[in-house]
Amino acid sequence: MELINKKLLGEEKIKEFRKKFFDGKPFEHLLLRDFLEEKRAKKVLEALKKEKFEHKECDLFSLSKTNDLKYSKNKVLQEFYRLMVSKEFAKWIEEITGISLNREKIDMSGSLYEECDYLLCHDDQLEGRKIAFIYYLSSDFSEKEGGAFVMFDCENGQAGGIAKRYSPRWNSFLIFIVSDKSFHEVEENMSNKDRYAIGGWLH
Repeated sequence: MELINKKLLGEEKIKEFRKKFFDGKPFEHLLLRDFLEEKRAKKVLEALKKEKFEHKECDLFSLSKTNDLKYSKNKVLQEFYRLMVSKEFAKWIEEITGISLNREKIDMSGSLYEECDYLLCHDDQLEGRKIAFIYYLSSDFSEKEGGAFVMFDCENGQAGGIAKRYSPRWNSFLIFIVSDKSFHEVEENMSNKDRYAIGGWLH
């Protein structure tokens, strides 16, 4: 947990984050700014850029992804992975969300959205997924540059109107509950910026 910004830790912060998580609309979520210490965040980005990305494309999405970072040979990414599977991190997330986690089961990979890349609306539901997470490692995006994470209202079991939009912000960490209501998408990257992130699911 020493990698995480100390300003985010402590019992009072857990209470604050728990309230924000459960008050999240249209479904439970929490966005934390300045997630890692700044020097560490820069090292993670540098390490991620050295990973091999494979472009994937279909009707639902166009983006590039790495393999599961569990198998990365980069020491910085190994350290980040160890944080994410640590009992201390699992306890922290459990105290915020009230959801029991299997800390040894995590899916985590790097993503890269280049110009015109996108991910259409979906709910992330697959067996065992409980909490989705995204750690943003790109420079800040303006609204007109696209690449935003968009949450939708749920209407009669289907995605409705846009409820919330988060433009990518450097060193931000987003978690949200995976359910039959967690409809979301990544808007098309309308800029020439590279939108890097590390994301996956806690089980």
